[in-house]
Amino acid sequence: MKTLHRYILSLAVLALGICVGTEPASAKNFVPRKSKVQAVIYFDNDVHSHVDGYAVAAKLKKDAVNAGIAACLVSSGDFVQGASLGASTKGGSIVEIMNTAGYDAVTLGNHEFDYGMPRLAELSKALNATVVDCNLKDLRTGRMFAPYKIFQMGAVKVAFLGVSTPYSFVSSVPSYFQDGNGNMLYTLCAENLYEVVQESVDNARKEGADYVIVLSHLGDDVYFDPINSHELIANTRGIDVVLDGHSHHFLPACNRSNIDGDPVMLTQTGSYFDHVGCLTISHKGKLSAKLIRSSKVKEKDAATLAVIDRVKKDYESVGSRVVGRSEAELIFADASSPRIVRERESGLGDFCADAIRLTMGTEVSMLGGGSIRAAINKGDVTYNDLFTCFPFRNTIGITTLSGQQILDILEFSVAVLPAEFGGFLQVSGIKFDVNVRTNTPARIDSNKVFSGFEGDGRRVTNAMVLDREGNYQPLDKDRSYTVSGSTYLLVEHGDGYENLFDGVKVVDTKIDDVDILERYITENLGGVIPARYANPEGRIKLLY
Repeated sequence: MKTLHRYILSLAVLALGICVGTEPASAKNFVPRKSKVQAVIYFDNDVHSHVDGYAVAAKLKKDAVNAGIAACLVSSGDFVQGASLGASTKGGSIVEIMNTAGYDAVTLGNHEFDYGMPRLAELSKALNATVVDCNLKDLRTGRMFAPYKIFQMGAVKVAFLGVSTPYSFVSSVPSYFQDGNGNMLYTLCAENLYEVVQESVDNARKEGADYVIVLSHLGDDVYFDPINSHELIANTRGIDVVLDGHSHHFLPACNRSNIDGDPVMLTQTGSYFDHVGCLTISHKGKLSAKLIRSSKVKEKDAATLAVIDRVKKDYESVGSRVVGRSEAELIFADASSPRIVRERESGLGDFCADAIRLTMGTEVSMLGGGSIRAAINKGDVTYNDLFTCFPFRNTIGITTLSGQQILDILEFSVAVLPAEFGGFLQVSGIKFDVNVRTNTPARIDSNKVFSGFEGDGRRVTNAMVLDREGNYQPLDKDRSYTVSGSTYLLVEHGDGYENLFDGVKVVDTKIDDVDILERYITENLGGVIPARYANPEGRIKLLY
């Protein structure tokens, strides 16, 4: 049924005219000839601290410059966070590498906000590249970054204009953007995004830009997010190219129609530096783009590689300590999904949720799949392995919820199935069925916040909670249950859960989630992750 659903969804995507790409042939000449082009833009998106590709991108740019071609290197966001190497320095090491690589312009992805607004200010100041972001505004002082920057590239002027997803305020930590009373201090202009973008495009054109290239961290996922790169193009004019990010899709260049019916190029490199994008402007003004597989570029920039190697060495000295071993391969991805923890129960999710519940001694634990970022391989398990799995350094909280509150939270968790969702909950101490197709899901507003249910239909049924004897009993809507989870969920209400925790008091234990994993392995499991975690236990049954 899973395969059938993905097939049906793919037909719907094609019906909407969404760009669907295939793997490109490997290129022999990664740098265009000066006789063919006057400018080249190398681009990335969603690198998420996978740093090896920076030496590739830097080499491509330098080779172009050495060939007499005007060149820029840009990013569409999500660069400082996503793996423990970046998290260990709160993005500082990533900025150092990007400065060496020679980035010219970047926009902010939702994960650039993960270390808080003061840290974002520090990183942006340290970054040599210009941060462009037209829709991030401080409600007290106005726009925080330049909306665009114009570069002279050969005989033409190219404006790079940045757009961040309004989802950032939910997928990161909502309290980072609020005062002590919960009032918003910042906006990403969700209500009038396209008008804000259009104003910046018009201003760039008035300032003399021959080309407007949008560094977009919106994503092309029309099924999950109504604010996306396709809608951006359809609701604006004057944009030539959208270099997209956020959805992690491999998207070779294709054209979409803007509000006037004119073609706009849309492309995205995928994620994790599997590819580097290459956009060229010919002497006649023609635009073309290709995606270069990073592994095909054998030569790397020596200076950037030296910084990468030093950063890795500094990091490895901290992360190489062995904390235990695993008898199971706790997988993060399989043939059907690159991030299974965001759309169904997994053995890895069971392990993480069990670690929180059994270490904290609560009846139930909940953990958003988006908080789990990597597999745990069979064999020795190092502190780095745990940090890579939990790179955000969230602390663990404990609270009390009624059975009805738990049901409502679970409903929101599965509301967008079968699409993936960072707020899909991996659980411990509870099991339930999900009627994905027969019942009506919860309603989510444009900011991914729960805003009620559609009619009387509920997807979650047959909820059962473990008793002290280890037997499952029906969940009592009127009874209170002790619940543990990351403070990202319980306190900061990440992934849109804020309306589901009104009035809920949470005790922050101040214990790091990584330390919880280590405690569970060493104290509860005797140093060995058992083979039973190779597969899901059957806590979340999806009914299609």
